[in-house]
Amino acid sequence: MTTLPRQRRHRNESQSHLVDATISVIYKYGFHEATAQRIAEEAGLSAGNIHYHFGSKEELFAAVMRQLMSDISDTLVRELGKVDTPLARARAILHANLSEPLYTQRNCFVWLQFWSETARSEELARLERINAQRFHRNLLDALSKLLVREDAEKIVQELVAMVDGLWIRKAQDNDAVTPEAAQAIVFGYLERRLGFAAAKG
Repeated sequence: MTTLPRQRRHRNESQSHLVDATISVIYKYGFHEATAQRIAEEAGLSAGNIHYHFGSKEELFAAVMRQLMSDISDTLVRELGKVDTPLARARAILHANLSEPLYTQRNCFVWLQFWSETARSEELARLERINAQRFHRNLLDALSKLLVREDAEKIVQELVAMVDGLWIRKAQDNDAVTPEAAQAIVFGYLERRLGFAAAKG
């Protein structure tokens, strides 16, 4: 009766090691050079463990993307738990995507590698759509309580494009934009757009 939980723990630990190792290998070598052998060596496991735990390297990559999405979601939940107004919720959503430990060159570079593969992988494309839709929906829900829907939609599209651009900049150059500077950029833009929309109304 005690063996099965131990086996499950061991399986979960091995899967976690492989996911973490894949992120490290993609960061070191890029997506296409992240071979099963390199991933296994990074994880301290045999290459056969990839097939055993995930079925294929493609399934492992999908698991890595789901883990990155889960990290964003967990951070967002924590940030939203601290606020209770629509504007504070919008700021919390943006902060969650531009704060450490998410907004690092390592994470941004790996995520950019996955972005580049969505044209060739239906599963990665599906996961990217889910993540993008979640970000868009959360922001729109917050800003729609402050503005008419049309204005809120325009501002959300602009903010999403800004955050995507900041992630790309970070992936290319770690020193280009700090988390604090990135937040200041989007927060300042949001406040100016809200002021403009209010004046127009």
